[in-house]
Amino acid sequence: MALIGTIRKRGGWLVAIVVGMALLSFILTDFIGGGGTNTQVFEIGEIAGHVIPARSFEAEVQEAVNNYKDQRQVASVDQATIDAIREQIWNQKLYKFILGEEFANIGLSVHPEEVFNLIAGPQPSRAVVEAFSNPQTGQFNPAEVRRLLKEKDQDPTGETGRRYLTLENQVINDRLSAKYFNLIKKGLYITEKEAMLNYEFTNGSAKLKYVLMRYSSIPDSLIEVSERDIRNYYDDHRKEYEQDASRSIQYVTFDVLPSAEDSLDIQNWVNTIKEEIAKVKGIENISSFVNLNADTRYIDRYYKAGDLSSRIDSIMFASDSVHVEGPYIENGSHNVARWIESDERPDSVQARHILIATSPNGDSSHVRKADSLLNVIKEGSDFTLLAGIFSEDKGSAANGGDVGWFTEGTMVKPFNDTCFTGQVGDVKIAVSQFGAHIIEITDMTKPIKKVKVALIDRRIKPSSSTFTKIYSVVNKFAGESRTQEAFETNSNEAGLVIREAETLTANDKQIIGLESPREVIRWAYNVEKGAVSGPFELGNKYVVAVLTSVKEEGFATLEDIETEMEIGTRNKKKADYIIAKLEENDDQNLEDLAANLSANHNEFDLTVQEVARLSFSAFNVPGLGREPKLIGSIYGINPNELSSAVVGKAGVFLFILEELTPAPENQDYSANKTRLNSDLASRSDYEVFDALKKASDIIDDRHLFY
Repeated sequence: MALIGTIRKRGGWLVAIVVGMALLSFILTDFIGGGGTNTQVFEIGEIAGHVIPARSFEAEVQEAVNNYKDQRQVASVDQATIDAIREQIWNQKLYKFILGEEFANIGLSVHPEEVFNLIAGPQPSRAVVEAFSNPQTGQFNPAEVRRLLKEKDQDPTGETGRRYLTLENQVINDRLSAKYFNLIKKGLYITEKEAMLNYEFTNGSAKLKYVLMRYSSIPDSLIEVSERDIRNYYDDHRKEYEQDASRSIQYVTFDVLPSAEDSLDIQNWVNTIKEEIAKVKGIENISSFVNLNADTRYIDRYYKAGDLSSRIDSIMFASDSVHVEGPYIENGSHNVARWIESDERPDSVQARHILIATSPNGDSSHVRKADSLLNVIKEGSDFTLLAGIFSEDKGSAANGGDVGWFTEGTMVKPFNDTCFTGQVGDVKIAVSQFGAHIIEITDMTKPIKKVKVALIDRRIKPSSSTFTKIYSVVNKFAGESRTQEAFETNSNEAGLVIREAETLTANDKQIIGLESPREVIRWAYNVEKGAVSGPFELGNKYVVAVLTSVKEEGFATLEDIETEMEIGTRNKKKADYIIAKLEENDDQNLEDLAANLSANHNEFDLTVQEVARLSFSAFNVPGLGREPKLIGSIYGINPNELSSAVVGKAGVFLFILEELTPAPENQDYSANKTRLNSDLASRSDYEVFDALKKASDIIDDRHLFY
């Protein structure tokens, strides 16, 4: 308030009021929004009258991402996976709100005992199996399910309880959906008559001859097409051109490549690292040094001859003391390699194991159980028998625990080290992230020389100064290309390749050839047709785009499909012209008609064509392609009778049905009935929901947020 007083004295009341209002606005904004974007007041969409707040939607996404990390034991998730999770949650909401009303209307429910059996019973739900399967082996772990049930009410943070409720809701929704769609499928039925007709339509055939007066044979100069004609044709056919909202762009790219100075700077840095790593002692210290400085993390393994790059392989195997090789360029990086140690080790080992999975309680009971089994084995018990009874690696348990032959670095490190440092006949315990392994080494190859090497790489990439230099060029190009015409002219003069990305939907995430182009797609939905963008930085590229097409949801505008409408209008008028010429001719013989029309009219050069076999269920006519009106007309005429004119896709047809061959005699249509019922059931899974979606009011504004 002292600030307001000072301003009042020195700048007058008007300035004080203006500044005071600005300060008040700032304070209120901070208070309401918590110092950031208050996404809670924004709606990400609306489904069947249910508003989806952006903040709560994103909270669900983050929870799902965290569950994904826990299940797969990973620290981070890439953007593509996050996008897939976000799409999955949106689809779940579609199912929940659209199908939820259907479930309620017919009284569909899932009993609590049914829910429990679907989670902890002998045949768990698909959602449970997916959530509690080992990501490496795909093996379902029921112990983890029991652990969740035990801890869901004991976790003081409530996190376990929330995780359980999420799983329970998914199980319930999956079960409700299964019941609902099964009810629909049970209501679908193919009658004996339908099966019989399908058999006859598929196996019967027609033989015919025809003449085709193609639209392309009529000169355009004979046909007059006005704008009103095109508009009338569009009004009659626009429902055939229903479309989703989409945008199309043209764009050019400017590659940002490392300069010679960039490469030299990286080489100098690697030279410094080369001197430092030569002084580091101890594998743990070397590992930490590599992880702190290299682009690729340290790999703790022994290499046999030929495993390393040809640039360093012989040098490392010739060394018997500390040696650092490099820098050398390989795979787009400056590299150095430091010899650590050599050893005589087998190339391959054969082993068997019994896995006691990590204790659900987080204690060491699984290790104690493994110790007990180890003592039993050492006292003479059958390893094969015990593996079949106790091992939770079901894949190898069926073979007495045998995991076969494997090379160094194939198994997890504790398992690998136990096997490659032991002797045939050793029985030892190794503890990994999967649990306690009781391992027996059953065979191994003759030891060979192997080396342990630390590799430090630094990718040769453009520096910030290089990006700045290229950006100035791109920014100048964008500034001089403010219209589509200028964009195309300047691109051609600069020798840039103009690429196209067509029919981009609001929630698309990919444009082929561009890295993470989401911002380009969002831009396309916030500007008008013909707008040219500023520079987008996408990976090691700058992109400048122009919006070339805007299509809104609904029916295509006449402007968008004017070419198709003009062709359709012209062909319709050509059909009228052809039919008028046919009406002047009274020939009932197809050959005579073809000959007389060709003789009397220059635009016709007709020959009689034959089709030896055509079924009613066929999609295409041999030699013509898709002509559904012709096929329908063939099966609605008497044999040896000249047809009336049939207006098809390629032109106007006249034909004679020469012979109609019925399907072979059959008394059993069960195979057709089974196939048709199966087709109906599979279609119902997506067609029913699509129909419900079309009948629901859905507003999808995700593209405004992501």
